[in-house]
Amino acid sequence: MLRERARAALPAVQGELRLAGLREPVQVLWDRWGVPHVYAQGTHDLFFTQGYILASERLFQLEVMLRFGSGRLSEIFGDLSLPLDRFIRAVGWNRAARRLCAQWDDLSWEMSEAFAAGVRAWLSHMPAKPVEYEILQLDPYFPDDREAAELAAAASILMAWGLSTNWDAELLRVQIADQLGWEAMTTLFPELGPEPGAVVAGKGGGPANRRSALDLLREAPRFPKGQGSNNWVVAGRRSATGRPLLANDPHLFAQLPSIWYEIHLSAPGIDVRGVALPFSPGVIIGHNDRIAWGITNLGGDTQDLYLERLSEDGTAALHNGAWEPLTVHREEVAVRGRSDPEVVEARETRHGPILDSFLIGVGAPTVVEGGIRETYALRWVALEDGAKPSTVYRMNTAATFEEFRAALSEWATPGGNFVYADVDGNIGYQATGWHPIRRRGDGTVPVPGWTEDHEWDGYVPFEELPFAYNPDEGFLATANNRIHDDSYPFLIGKDFLPPFRARRVVELLTETQTHDVESFRRMHTDTVSLPAREIVPHLVSVEPTDDRQKEALALLSEWDFDLRADSAAAAIYEVWSCRIGDAILLPRLGEELHRHYFGLRQWTNSFHYQVLPHILAYPTATWFGGEGVKARDDLLRKALGTALDELTTAMGEDISAWSWGAIHRVRFAGQLARIPDLAELFTGGEAAWGGDEQTVCQGMYEPGAGYDAVVVPSWRQIIDLSDLDASVGTHTVGQSGNLTSPHFKDLFPLWSTGQYHPLPFTRPAVEAATDSRLDLLPG
Repeated sequence: MLRERARAALPAVQGELRLAGLREPVQVLWDRWGVPHVYAQGTHDLFFTQGYILASERLFQLEVMLRFGSGRLSEIFGDLSLPLDRFIRAVGWNRAARRLCAQWDDLSWEMSEAFAAGVRAWLSHMPAKPVEYEILQLDPYFPDDREAAELAAAASILMAWGLSTNWDAELLRVQIADQLGWEAMTTLFPELGPEPGAVVAGKGGGPANRRSALDLLREAPRFPKGQGSNNWVVAGRRSATGRPLLANDPHLFAQLPSIWYEIHLSAPGIDVRGVALPFSPGVIIGHNDRIAWGITNLGGDTQDLYLERLSEDGTAALHNGAWEPLTVHREEVAVRGRSDPEVVEARETRHGPILDSFLIGVGAPTVVEGGIRETYALRWVALEDGAKPSTVYRMNTAATFEEFRAALSEWATPGGNFVYADVDGNIGYQATGWHPIRRRGDGTVPVPGWTEDHEWDGYVPFEELPFAYNPDEGFLATANNRIHDDSYPFLIGKDFLPPFRARRVVELLTETQTHDVESFRRMHTDTVSLPAREIVPHLVSVEPTDDRQKEALALLSEWDFDLRADSAAAAIYEVWSCRIGDAILLPRLGEELHRHYFGLRQWTNSFHYQVLPHILAYPTATWFGGEGVKARDDLLRKALGTALDELTTAMGEDISAWSWGAIHRVRFAGQLARIPDLAELFTGGEAAWGGDEQTVCQGMYEPGAGYDAVVVPSWRQIIDLSDLDASVGTHTVGQSGNLTSPHFKDLFPLWSTGQYHPLPFTRPAVEAATDSRLDLLPG
């Protein structure tokens, strides 16, 4: 019955349709992989059609993302999502979205309004509601132009939040320093500078019931974690074709439908293909007829926490000896099943929204998060500016590196590492984003908000951000690593991801003189672990206590450090490393802090990849309970026993039959798959998966929640600048969100085995790959 209802909602992909709002005829050619190639006679109709198509394929996903970003999920999910909505309203993504839209130029509004008109055109023509609405007994919702634009801007802030997690690291540093001392904390956060005096000035003075930083972290919503990416490009002299070759694979949460939608947009002045987000016009990653580009998250520090001193009644914040009234926003959250809304009184200081205290209630507002005198306020670039639709358009239509950089100069947040190539043989790199210039401090810990000492004095000028053009090495690569050396005069951040993926990419790029699509494909699927090269020699030096440990150590001694899905040694290494982390950290941090720092770390499990190699090489009583190798090895043996017990329970007694992929799996499931009877229906694919967070082929898992890969390559592209029709790519599951569509999960067999589909671009190549044609006419 559900399949029949889902089938009734399938969009037409051939024939003729008349749509009110179109100005001139539009042709849509659908290729065999479900990718629409849109040919319009003007940009209004181009983005109108993009909105129409995305709504026809992904309407439920589109609405959920718009509601998520604006704190309105409770309108459809009720009390289940209310804590999330409260947090979002307190932080003010919805208010920031209104500010961002107020800064848009005319082109941004034209694009947004055309896109929204296309969405509404689908709503008026759809043959039936998507089945998710049938199950939830809801009608689709999409607002008028301005509100639609604001919801889309809020969804972009949602994306930026997942790529900006420094506030989390700041609070963890303070909590761990309070518990273990600053020296131990700096070990757990490598490359941290000397103790900032600001923290001392901000400590103490709060009421006894003030909530700890850990309380705030525990109750904050969990967003997709570990989001990073790889991108690299080689110049023509390092390519088999004599022209540049460019690769990109952004790493995002494993979700169904995919976060990306593949599309080709063509009209006078624009001809671009790649992947788009479900809620916004244009192409985010891809190429046009002149240039290609890929993006990784830069990881710069665009968030600061200010420890505020509030007045006795909590209505003002101290700054330079004067009390400044707080700004209070009354936010009404509609909750399905309730007659009255939930009220959130979101408070802001000069620095931004207060995170650890806000008022809720209708008749009698009540403080639900303690701490009136000492409160954290968040300053975050994304609450002040973002990437406008016109920025994407200018990037999509750039023809040279200079034009591409000019477009990126308007890309405020999230900061990105863009690699570039063009048909003339040039390659380049540009860092983007607004990165604060701080008067004092390095952004790693909360700072006092009651003085001027830690304010921001503007942002690093775009002209001063790192960039490169046609480097002597003939290649460029980024993987969320630190992107400048010590001579760089500005502070971009301190919480870059570990460098191992970037090192491995460069290692593979330099192994051979020239590259082609096949060598890039092997790089995309590479699961060799550089941290394992450092860690395993210490592990295999341990004397085993029994035959089972002896067999496990023998496997590791012969291991090539490749975290292949079929590797038994990889399974032993990963599980043993997790149990070592538990054995070292749990007694010292306590259960809750250990769970957050190690078990469910939001950005990177730096302990595993950066800290563990160091403390294994230099064992001290601080971490092993005794000095020297003997204390270290005693802990390692005990952890190995625990790991082998766990692996035996999961996979049986035969160690040689174990495999990493048996416990490290990737699963793409829709939100309604949480309903047991619907799990199979809303699952798009499941497979054994190799790698981990620091392999080129991303496979991040959370030790506190098991070994399932939760962050994976969300889109892979290899762009051939010698022949754009020879380019290849794929995202994770399929183009359609409709479970009865032939393109619901047809890409999964390609993606999960490291294969690709062609990316036809020129009109003859598109015609050759076309399965159906849809003519849209004004009506």
